[in-house]
Amino acid sequence: MREMVRAMNEGDTAAVADEHPARPDASLAGQFAARPEATQGARAHPHHRGNAGSWAAVTMIIIGFALGAFALPTHSIVLWIATGAALVVGGILALCFRIMDQVH
Repeated sequence: MREMVRAMNEGDTAAVADEHPARPDASLAGQFAARPEATQGARAHPHHRGNAGSWAAVTMIIIGFALGAFALPTHSIVLWIATGAALVVGGILALCFRIMDQVH
């Protein structure tokens, strides 16, 4: 009730009449009309492939998380140390190869 009073005071006729505002066209043609860059193909936004250093950084971070997944239930100190080392090395590689500059 308060929302209707607020809407009447603000002059929102759609809220007063219990009408919903018009929604954008959800069809495929409507989506392409709303985003013209989607129909321009690969030239609209050039794709930047990651270099080998970026892949090495991501691989080290994934290995670190996998080692941590094994270290947690086994309570292995050696695996925890390897987990930490892999994550630190992966993070340093990520910073050195500036992988966040490749985000698009």
